[in-house]
Amino acid sequence: MSYIDKNKKIRLIGDDGEMIGIIEYAEAEEIAKSKELDLMLITENAEISVYKLGDEKKLRYQQEKMRKKEAKKQRADAMKIIKISFNEGIHDLKTKIKKLEEFLEDGLKVKVVMFLAGREKRHFDLAFEKTKTFLEMINTEYKTLSSIKKVSNGFETIISK
Repeated sequence: MSYIDKNKKIRLIGDDGEMIGIIEYAEAEEIAKSKELDLMLITENAEISVYKLGDEKKLRYQQEKMRKKEAKKQRADAMKIIKISFNEGIHDLKTKIKKLEEFLEDGLKVKVVMFLAGREKRHFDLAFEKTKTFLEMINTEYKTLSSIKKVSNGFETIISK
C-alpha cells in the first residue's frame, strides 16, 4: 500500500451514496472508524481523489457477482446448437423445434446439425431431405445465414431471427 498524506483533501461519499463533501483524509478516517466502515478508494485519477464509506467485503462481493453475471451473458450470446439425427421421430423433432424457437426469440443464432453415423452416411440424400423438412417445420420467422452444407458426418446450417 502506498503512503497517503493525512492532510490531503479528498471527496468523501457516504455509505448511502450521498456526498459528504471535500474533507481531509484524516477526518475521513475518523468518520469511517466512528461508523465502523471501511474507507475505500473509488478513483485516484480525478483532481481530488474520491473515497467512499462502506463495507469492503460487501463491495467486492457485489463486484464479483456483477463480473460473473457479465461472463454468463457473454457465454449466452454464443451460437446455440440443435442436433438432429437421421432416425429421429417426429415428436422428438417438434420438441427440438420448440427449443430452437425459444433461442430465436431470444435473438440467438442457431446451428442445426444433422448427424449421420455408420451406414447412415450412405443416405446423404435422405438426410438432406430430413434436414429441409425440419427447417420447414419451424413456425417462427427466421433468416438462413448459411445454406445447408454437407460436412464430413452429415449436414449443418445456421439460422437467426
